[in-house]
Amino acid sequence: MPKMGESVAEATIIKWTKNEGDAIKIDETVLEIATDKVDSEIPSPFEGTLIKHLFKEGDVVQVGGLVIAQISSEAGAKSSGTPKTIHRKLKQK
Repeated sequence: MPKMGESVAEATIIKWTKNEGDAIKIDETVLEIATDKVDSEIPSPFEGTLIKHLFKEGDVVQVGGLVIAQISSEAGAKSSGTPKTIHRKLKQK
């Protein structure tokens, strides 16, 4: 989860705005989250196709580290052979 301020430690995934198999442009909203302070839209750091949601709506997301989704891109596949990922630290409710 992107850094949202010092006092924000976790957020809840409210809604995935992109489904598995959907094309995504860089900075396009992929999901919506809620914290105790604000609701936010989270943009994609990559352009490509959303391969997999790794967490469900309602899951609690810790700010910082684990993968929450995989995005495949033509460029990423050619250079590394693996899908790109959105890294976020998560725990399930």
